[in-house]
Amino acid sequence: RPSRSLNEMSVEQERPRSRRKMRSRPRGPAKTDQRRCKGEATRRRILDAAMLIVAQEGYHAATHQRIARAAGLVRTAINYHFPDPDQLSEALVLHLHRLRAERVAATVDAPEVSNSHSSAIEAYWALLRETPFVAMAELECCARTDHDLRARLAAARCSSARDGDHRSAVDPPAGVGPNLDRLSVYLLEGLARGVGQGGGGFLERRVLGILKRAAEEARELEPLHSQPF
Repeated sequence: RPSRSLNEMSVEQERPRSRRKMRSRPRGPAKTDQRRCKGEATRRRILDAAMLIVAQEGYHAATHQRIARAAGLVRTAINYHFPDPDQLSEALVLHLHRLRAERVAATVDAPEVSNSHSSAIEAYWALLRETPFVAMAELECCARTDHDLRARLAAARCSSARDGDHRSAVDPPAGVGPNLDRLSVYLLEGLARGVGQGGGGFLERRVLGILKRAAEEARELEPLHSQPF
């Protein structure tokens, strides 16, 4: 068997070293943007899974392990994006607050809602049954005894007010105006907490019917109040 020359041996020794140099090259902007988008998608996936667990099973059921299983991820992915449970809780509050504001804004922009008392009541009641609203209601209930969670909810409201977001679900939806007064909002939110996602049957229909009749009576009295003495 012929022996290899010194030049051939030196070339083979240099090949792995050249591969290492190629791997250590800095990533380009496209690779960085791709990784960032993938990280944001994974983060959104985690928060959506946490939101669903909170709405269906409760706030304390949303552990890292349970969220990872619901999101179809390994637990290390949860720990990477949210190393501390408090970070996950804070991000979830902001996520829910943003989703609710978006849903309210989309509902307010519908012409049938802004022109009808009954439609406004039905629309807001439908919103309260959606997952982001149910999950936020669960957080607000737990915040009664969890001071840290209460502070996070208050911070999210203050942040929304500073940003000029007046269409959040904390107050009656902007743009509905007299079609959905504050008392109706409180009654609907209380009914939603009482009956849960399963529905209240007769109680639900009864309360909605009373609110609609009261709203129509108030609308009929508006011209009388607007007339000068």
